[in-house]
Amino acid sequence: MLRATNVVCALRLLAAAASAAAPVAALVAGGSLITACDDENDPKTWVKRLDDPAQRSKAIERLASFYEDGMTKAGNNQSDPAIKELLDTIIDPLTKTYTAGGLDDKTRTDLMKFLAETHDTRTQPAIAKALSSFEMGKTDDEARVSCDSINAMVKNGVKIDQSVVDNLWTVFAGFHLSKTTSQRLYQGLHDAILGVKDPSYGDKAVTMIKVPVPPNPSVDVQKDQLMWWQSTAVQVISDLQYKNAIHPLIVALLSPTKTATLGAKIQFALLKMAKDAEPELIKALNGTDPDYAAQGPWDDKTNIGVVAEVLAIIGRPAGRDAILAALPGADTGTSRTELAQALTQMPNDARNEPAFLDTYKKVPWDDQDTLLGALTPRIALAQQSAKFYDPKLVPWLIKEMKGAPDYSARLVQLEAEAKLMTPDTQDDVAATLPGIKKETPADGYTKVQAMYDAMNSALSKCKQDASCYLSILDEPIPVSPSTAYYKQVKATWMAVIYGSSNAAATRSALAAKLPKVTNTGARIAICEAIDELSPTGDVATADALQKVVDADTKAGDANLIATDNTVEQVSWRLRVRAQ
Repeated sequence: MLRATNVVCALRLLAAAASAAAPVAALVAGGSLITACDDENDPKTWVKRLDDPAQRSKAIERLASFYEDGMTKAGNNQSDPAIKELLDTIIDPLTKTYTAGGLDDKTRTDLMKFLAETHDTRTQPAIAKALSSFEMGKTDDEARVSCDSINAMVKNGVKIDQSVVDNLWTVFAGFHLSKTTSQRLYQGLHDAILGVKDPSYGDKAVTMIKVPVPPNPSVDVQKDQLMWWQSTAVQVISDLQYKNAIHPLIVALLSPTKTATLGAKIQFALLKMAKDAEPELIKALNGTDPDYAAQGPWDDKTNIGVVAEVLAIIGRPAGRDAILAALPGADTGTSRTELAQALTQMPNDARNEPAFLDTYKKVPWDDQDTLLGALTPRIALAQQSAKFYDPKLVPWLIKEMKGAPDYSARLVQLEAEAKLMTPDTQDDVAATLPGIKKETPADGYTKVQAMYDAMNSALSKCKQDASCYLSILDEPIPVSPSTAYYKQVKATWMAVIYGSSNAAATRSALAAKLPKVTNTGARIAICEAIDELSPTGDVATADALQKVVDADTKAGDANLIATDNTVEQVSWRLRVRAQ
């Protein structure tokens, strides 16, 4: 039986035909009657019109509106049965319409935007087509929405077609960061390249990081080679944990034109492959691999420090032993200092602290070799000495403070002293304050006093009670003064000093406190304490730290995410130490 709308439609056509003296049979035979009587509110009607070039653009627009209206009625729930039924009807025909080509620019772009919006796995042939046809400045919108759709599908656990994977890399490799102003485009492309995690990207990424960068590169070269292609390639290698890339990663790390931009990402990639990377890094430290030795030139043998820093981040016994062996032969302030600083992050060993102090003696106050961070060698070592968590260093620091060349050096030493002071040395550290106050500018000393007061208050409250220090981490941190968080920093130092006899319990308690501590300085201090208490690693604690990172990422809190580099780094260090 004809639906009412079609009956009315047919009667009108018959009347029109009669008035025009047109044979009814001719209308029926030509299909006009049937076409005109199709239900305009049925998506299938508009799917059929995709085959008619004259009606194609309107059909695409109408089918998209069916989806938009349906999603509104379904509360944007794509799992709604009505939406599923609609997509089953329209996705394949629309995808084929896009891949067939022949559309004008506006229609083609609008169609790709719609297909991408559905995040439907059946749209992947269209996405592959859009990526293969990419031209910078011409098809940017289609590439952007294609990448957005890929990212959504990856998040939903959809397997990405190899044609999409291959074309995506082609777009990435041909994309110039220097020629775009669209952050949404390059961010979406970057995220999609990392999101697919395809093994075929490993060798391609290695090829990319091998491209040399000349000294004093132009702004465009910095943007394209360093900030875009090679930086993303390192992240791909890191996510894949692609071990064949270890050697070229270290070569890139030791390339002076690359290390400043790529260094942190390369360090993290090598940390994730620590067991295999560590022997190669030791070769680089000792100069036994000609490929590593050929990189440079490096002023003041800074390359030794670059390698030592990665070994410190990995923090395993083999790296520690290699640094201890290299220290006696170090002959510049920077190389000595970087090697000695690395020992403060290594698993505990009776040789570490003596070697550190011996190095300190070899670096005079007037050695002005400047390290990353703008601290001169001896000041940098005094600051790092606190990371031994050894209260016996307080008298040594106080003695060394007297020989410091200026108040700025003494301020660094005071911070280290305050972190390490116990009830036995509390008065000794307090006695140094008047001298510091006398020579420090008034505005600067106000912060110094506040920092000391925060740490002193924790010590005065808890004395030698590790559980008391842990409870301080539950206290809210005032916004003012800006140094208030040092109370929590002091609590982490004392938790290590007085809780190390039951390291596993203290470590677990610190990890449990971490999610609620949002202050950057306090959170980093907790991570450092956990690290100190885990010389042989701990997978359970590593998992707990990674959960914090995942939760922060999901919440999207920029302030918390900014601290999670340290949290994730310690998580991986505990994991690789346990291997």
